[in-house]
Amino acid sequence: MKTMPLLLALIAFPLCAALTQSAPVKVFTIFTSGGCGCTGSGGAPASFMTHDEVVRNLQAACTGVDFVRWEGAAPAGYDEVKNHPGKYDGILIVGRMSGDYRLAFTGLPTIVVYNLFEFMDAHPYHLFATGQTDEQNNVLKNGTNYSNGRILTAQLDRRNLSAPSVREAMFQDLVYKIRLIQVVVELKKTRILMVKNQTNEIIASVNYRGDVNQTFPPDHNERYARNLKELFGVEIVPVEADEFFEAYKNVDLKQAEEVAEEWIRGARKVEAGKSEIIKTARGYLALDFLRTKHQCNAVSTHIRTVTGSGKREDLFNPGLGLELGFKRRGIQAVCQNYPDLLVGQVLGHLLTGRPSMLGDFFYDTYNFVEVILHCGIPVNPYGDDRIMPYTIRPHAESPVRDKPDEPGSSTGITAEWPVGEPVTLWEVHALNREIRLHTGQIVNGKEVYGGSEDLDNVMCTAKVVACIENAEKLQREFRPYLYGIHRNATLGDLRQQIKDVGVFLGIPVVERDR
Repeated sequence: MKTMPLLLALIAFPLCAALTQSAPVKVFTIFTSGGCGCTGSGGAPASFMTHDEVVRNLQAACTGVDFVRWEGAAPAGYDEVKNHPGKYDGILIVGRMSGDYRLAFTGLPTIVVYNLFEFMDAHPYHLFATGQTDEQNNVLKNGTNYSNGRILTAQLDRRNLSAPSVREAMFQDLVYKIRLIQVVVELKKTRILMVKNQTNEIIASVNYRGDVNQTFPPDHNERYARNLKELFGVEIVPVEADEFFEAYKNVDLKQAEEVAEEWIRGARKVEAGKSEIIKTARGYLALDFLRTKHQCNAVSTHIRTVTGSGKREDLFNPGLGLELGFKRRGIQAVCQNYPDLLVGQVLGHLLTGRPSMLGDFFYDTYNFVEVILHCGIPVNPYGDDRIMPYTIRPHAESPVRDKPDEPGSSTGITAEWPVGEPVTLWEVHALNREIRLHTGQIVNGKEVYGGSEDLDNVMCTAKVVACIENAEKLQREFRPYLYGIHRNATLGDLRQQIKDVGVFLGIPVVERDR
């Protein structure tokens, strides 16, 4: 028998590691059939997991979840959920639904569980997956017009006829899907500190590229923020640049020096000027002060100066502080003002406990690779205590990058992610209301490009090079005016997890490479 890939994914990515709910997630729970296929035909089971045992086992496995049992019929349960909006975070239906599927279509994340060795006639899997009944071709006509389904299915062998390892895989799959409800709930608590670079800044303006005569619509910012709120429950908290400048000025210099020394001690090599590293540390502490002040748990900014003076010596790039400061603490942050990409990083961290790299990218169709590059990269890509060796360097965009002791040379970082590991390359698109992804495998970029150490000096300081399938197809479908010029890279193959959580979010997930 083949190893269950989903069970392996659960072992690799413990979902609850990044979940810190202050209140239990409430899951409406109903058993709609006996669970053993012994009603009307067949005999009593030799051994059987009762309804109470199912709930007890789930309760023990799912910390932070309150399974609220409904003892009535499914139609009355539907009325209960619809009449009390906000009372429940998700729905768990265990058993046959006897032709009334409304409870699965409330708009809440819903899991419908098939009891193995019951008749499957009341489990319309295609309807659950698509919300479509194919009315034109149906033998049966009319009926309920189902919509707004956010349904994943699962299975349990409560008669205990399967091998113990298979029964455990079924149970762990159900636990995994319940935890996805927790992810959706936690994502809704996200508040993004958006430190603006200028007054009336267009959100994500650097991300989109197109015809020089194309312009952003006048309602761009409003639509962007509204979509984030509607799709994910995420709130943007805008802060003017002057507030950052004031916070920077008030940072304790000794504390900034201590932070900078910690970063320097952890580096394999330091090429940037110490005064610039201290400046970056001060900027990081200022951003953290504002994050706390405004009660935010994520940071997005395109700020590039510590004073707004326009002078070269005041240039500042925040990436080093975001990677060595925020992300090592489990706080997601991006050094350009892309809140939707940041939402992807928050979602990836909730799913896996791992941080993501934000980067520009290009496809090399002759070497069959994609290169993600920026001047920031997480040094803890596994999300644990494993730290990749890193070098602190001058920032690639600095006008004096070749003179690290010059004020304004700023800071960047170089680190290599582990070769041979799978990687997910993906973005959340609030404006287009979808998530797009493909996967690859990390390779040694210096080996791909002739073993030259000069790769570190080409374009941005940090790079993830991934071998990908269908590179020509991906390149051919590149639309910078629609999907932007940046994406996230997250260590591991998150394809199925992102697809599953997309169902609960009600957002299409597009697999670019398929």
